[in-house]
Amino acid sequence: MEAVANAIERLVEQTGLTGINPVEMVIQLIATIILILVVKYFFWNKITSFIEARRDIVDGELSEATEKSDEARRLKQEAMDELEDAKLKAKRLIEDAKSRGEDTRRDIIKTAKDEAETIKQNAKKDMNKEIEMARNKMRNEIVEIATVLSQKAIEKKINRETYNRLLDQAIEEVRKQ
Repeated sequence: MEAVANAIERLVEQTGLTGINPVEMVIQLIATIILILVVKYFFWNKITSFIEARRDIVDGELSEATEKSDEARRLKQEAMDELEDAKLKAKRLIEDAKSRGEDTRRDIIKTAKDEAETIKQNAKKDMNKEIEMARNKMRNEIVEIATVLSQKAIEKKINRETYNRLLDQAIEEVRKQ
């Protein structure tokens, strides 16, 4: 050992390092080696197992975080897909409602036109009935007038010219009414 100390001392003198005590340096070196051996013998397995356990925990948390991130991305995509589906359904519902509204509008217009046509036809029928009733009434009145005129003609024994004049007067009176 003394030879090592002398060799270190010569080395220090040759390199110009001053203020270093070679004996202390050797003692420090030996103490460090002993410390390393003690740590290796008594604590190394515990330290490495602790480090491995910590690494496993960190790896587990990292993989869990990755899985959660992937799950979050998947859920986000599902939510976006559902939102898109909801938008499409809403659009279809709106289009269907518009279509049904348009169909209803057309039906209402058709029904109104049909009702108007029915009312018009009924009015024509009523008007034709009224006209027919008026004609019948007029015929009856003409028959009455003709009867009255015939009676008068028979009573007065009038000639053809007087009969025509009376008939024209009667028709004129009927027109005025």
